[in-house]
Amino acid sequence: MTEELKVAAGIASMLADPCRLHMLQYLTWGPCSVAELVELTGSSQPNVSNHLRNLRDHGLVESQKQGRLVIYRVTSPAIAEVIASLSWAATGDHKATSMTTPEPLRTARACYDHLAGAVGVQVFKGLVEHEALTDAKFPWDEVEIGPQAGAVFQKLGLDFNAHMANNYRRLAFGCPDWSEPGKFHLGGFLGAALFAHFLDKGWIERRANRAVSMTDSGKAALGWLTSEES
Repeated sequence: MTEELKVAAGIASMLADPCRLHMLQYLTWGPCSVAELVELTGSSQPNVSNHLRNLRDHGLVESQKQGRLVIYRVTSPAIAEVIASLSWAATGDHKATSMTTPEPLRTARACYDHLAGAVGVQVFKGLVEHEALTDAKFPWDEVEIGPQAGAVFQKLGLDFNAHMANNYRRLAFGCPDWSEPGKFHLGGFLGAALFAHFLDKGWIERRANRAVSMTDSGKAALGWLTSEES
């Protein structure tokens, strides 16, 4: 067995425990403290701490001290994508899941480090229809650069060429949106870059429980991209 397979098997063993997987799902939505994970999972503090220790030993989570609190987060986008794909595959009735998702999260939310929900789906749809990107045909399908990418990203104020040099993560893919059945939002390095850019511009704002809202300036700046006619 190669070293890579041994590492992969170790990761798989960590995902085999329902409580650990539950914790990782929350951590892909955003950093959490031990106390938050205890409340979210309904597990005991010693149990949560023990699971976090195992996850950290296997390289799935990392911690950072903020004052008296220790904050945990997943270590990489690759880990987040594995958790997201498992969650999506296990959902079963995606339409039923979308109907039980709270409205703020259905509208817009963070999916690890990229924009999801109805707004995220509309942004991706607009980028495809304006020929900045190719469409995704199936979940996790590779998305390629379209002929109008330079002009579209320039209009958004994003230095597109600066992000083409990234070589440690997939540039773009269709991330299945569990609150918009059968539709995709933009994942990958480019999706993360757009999300960070929108936040920096003040076009979107983070809310509680990973919800995101579009500001008035965001509606004005992104209306051409997110309108139903786009």
